[in-house]
Amino acid sequence: MVKIQTIDELEALYYGYNRNMLRKADAPITTSTTGVFNAIFGAYAWAQLNLEANAFGVLPKYPWDKSGWRVITAKADTLVDVGCCNNTAFGGTAEGGTIAATIKPTLAEIDVRPKTAQLPFSASEVMEWLATHSKDDIWGGLGSLRLFMAVQHKELLNRMLLADVEKPAVTNCGAFGGTLDWETLDRIISSDAEEDALGGSCGTGMYDPWAANATIDRDSGTTYDSTVCSASGTIGTNGIITDDVLRTFLRKIRIKAGKDPNVLLGSHEVYSEIQGLYMPSVRVANPYGEALVQIDVNGIQTFKGTGVGIHVDSVYGVPFIPTKDAPSNACDACEVGRLFALDTSDAEGYGYPRLGIMVSIPTEYYEATRRSPGYPFINNAFVEKGVFRTMGETVCRSFIAQGKLRDIKL
Repeated sequence: MVKIQTIDELEALYYGYNRNMLRKADAPITTSTTGVFNAIFGAYAWAQLNLEANAFGVLPKYPWDKSGWRVITAKADTLVDVGCCNNTAFGGTAEGGTIAATIKPTLAEIDVRPKTAQLPFSASEVMEWLATHSKDDIWGGLGSLRLFMAVQHKELLNRMLLADVEKPAVTNCGAFGGTLDWETLDRIISSDAEEDALGGSCGTGMYDPWAANATIDRDSGTTYDSTVCSASGTIGTNGIITDDVLRTFLRKIRIKAGKDPNVLLGSHEVYSEIQGLYMPSVRVANPYGEALVQIDVNGIQTFKGTGVGIHVDSVYGVPFIPTKDAPSNACDACEVGRLFALDTSDAEGYGYPRLGIMVSIPTEYYEATRRSPGYPFINNAFVEKGVFRTMGETVCRSFIAQGKLRDIKL
């Protein structure tokens, strides 16, 4: 009879080989063992936030050279002494007729000033030293903050450009004296009818852009009207967006401006609703397609040449850019965002876009650290600081070329 001497021989007898399955209780080191495992995250932080800045991206930027411009608010298109000089109102003249009295267009002046937009941030001297000299796993030094804040600075500018006007118009009383933010497209692209319907009962001037310096009166006149339409047909009443609503909206802009806008900018909800309008099941030629465009410091441009550009959706040939910041009435949960039809072209050939951002000082970065002369007295604390700064303003030289479709519900 085989005598079993060891556990290995016992396992071999029953399993056919030595499996080493029976052992004494062990005490292994695991990731949960106190003082053993420390996660190393690295000096990076992935933002769980949407920081896109599409409105800022599509608007052309150009140098600030003038703090104002002239606009023609009425044509010189009707002769004043019709009949007495054998002529018509349009200038038709009888044979041998006399020359009518001269006429002139009506002009106005618009004054605008640049505004400073800033985004400051700081880290303690201890945090900054550890981040740059130690082997500690640290996020929060100026180097880490600088990368994130550069993106957020642009995103904050985007939110300025798309700030809602309706809620402040309803809730604020008194005369609107302007805003320290860059002017919002929602105020620039508005009308007397929109002010009449939504301007509030106790305030004035809420739909007048650059109110601190310019006189763009939309409380009592239509001189500076943009095309403002409601999906329902009544400003202030929500409605469903349809193909007829879109075509009517674009037609009104085309009649006023003499040309189509060159970019549509709207909320993601409006974007998806328009996509749903033009599914393959429709029986008419599908106007929803794709356009190839270039987007750079000059804003959005139609594609030229080959090999460059990006594909974006288009509606009736006009590129559509969705943005998370499109304004909607915070008091009305049904409105899902507004659709802007923008003309950023230089149709007149003056060298200035009809709508864009005039920049006096481009984005610059400044910091005051322990390496700066005068530190720590310049900060009055043992803290190292940085700031992004951009100086400029949103400028529109042709209100009639711009449009806004509002009161859109799903």
